[in-house]
Amino acid sequence: MSIDASTLPFSPTALIVAAGYAALSVVVTGPAIVTREIAQSNWQEVCQADRREAVESTRRPDRVIPHVPDVGGMLCGAFPELGNLCAMIPDPNTAARDAERRLREAEDARIRRAAESAGSACSCAEQVFLTEEYLGIAVYAASGRLLQSPVLQNRTAALTRALHSPACQREG
Repeated sequence: MSIDASTLPFSPTALIVAAGYAALSVVVTGPAIVTREIAQSNWQEVCQADRREAVESTRRPDRVIPHVPDVGGMLCGAFPELGNLCAMIPDPNTAARDAERRLREAEDARIRRAAESAGSACSCAEQVFLTEEYLGIAVYAASGRLLQSPVLQNRTAALTRALHSPACQREG
């Protein structure tokens, strides 16, 4: 059973043009418009600042090393003639200070790596948002920005949900 194009209430050319316009809205104009609007809203900068702040809040507090008296230093101060004996008694604080310095460096490196990955996680959130909301974005673009879905009206919340999605958690 074939359809006779002359019996349709509209022109087949209009149908083809409408389908082409819809395809163009889905593939090109919709994502371009929404990406530009996201960039103008400074969401990327806000997202990265929030991610860095969240990572910084996970910083472990510095440990306080109890001060242990340096017996060798006290002996040498009181009795300089015991110089050889003083050199044999190590400062007990040295190892603890070195261990704390290494822990602080490792913690700083962890924070730095996590902060550097904030940009890729925020970009991932934008891509997830564009992928999940492609139909609403296409309708938004095709209608000349007149028809806007609730997700597009509250874009920041949708982007934040995308940021916390499993796909973007691997990035950050």
